[in-house]
Amino acid sequence: MADPYYKQHWVDIDPDRHNAYDQILAYHPAMEPLLRPLDLRAGLRVLDVGSGPGHTSLELARRVAPNGKVTGVDINAEFIERSSARARDAKLAVEFVHSAFPPLRFPDASFDRVWCKNVLEYVDSAADTVAEMARVTAPGGVVVAVDSDWDMLALDIGPAARDLTDRILAASKAIAIKEPRIGRQLYRLFRAAGLTDVKVEIHAGADTVGRSMPMLKASFARYARDSGKIADAEVARWFGEIDSAVASGSFLFVLPQFVVRGVRNQAS
Repeated sequence: MADPYYKQHWVDIDPDRHNAYDQILAYHPAMEPLLRPLDLRAGLRVLDVGSGPGHTSLELARRVAPNGKVTGVDINAEFIERSSARARDAKLAVEFVHSAFPPLRFPDASFDRVWCKNVLEYVDSAADTVAEMARVTAPGGVVVAVDSDWDMLALDIGPAARDLTDRILAASKAIAIKEPRIGRQLYRLFRAAGLTDVKVEIHAGADTVGRSMPMLKASFARYARDSGKIADAEVARWFGEIDSAVASGSFLFVLPQFVVRGVRNQAS
């Protein structure tokens, strides 16, 4: 593997994972509290850092139409191809760029808004990426990052699976996430990047119906297997426990999302 697992597993994505990400990373109205700090309006230039399958990029484009434009950047080539096709079909002003980061390959002050959701936990340097996000933001522009704090994750599928769940989550985080505590660090990183008026919100809705199952099965289970610490039979047993918990109405998944907003100083 050319890069560390936490990066390479976003470069190499098989078709099953792409299909799962279309569910996991789809835009949903429940995301409105996360998008609100961007203060979007027509005509703005927006950068989506780590745009993935592009569903949220397209929603951002709808909100800055008719004269605004969204640029998405992502490390995965197929994400870029799929996203570009969706943008053409939707006739929206979105451009997708295939690139690793940091650094971001855009000139200083190129964007009025910069958005980054559930990406900074995977990059080589979250501090450098936030600094780059600030650099490409125009004076008076807004930067918003949304990210998890994996040490605050709560998953309950019953006492019989508690130890197995803990082992699978620990094995997954160990190889797939560069910085599992990124959520709590965002305020400090925004301040260090020179952003002002930094505000923090925390959203922690509870999934009791299994909406997070695609993420658990397509992502976490795969990472656990790839770690070499979890056997296929254990993953199969875990899937069974998850399915039983959802069917019986005893499933609970909570992963707090830190929403951090900062402003590029007019004098920067």
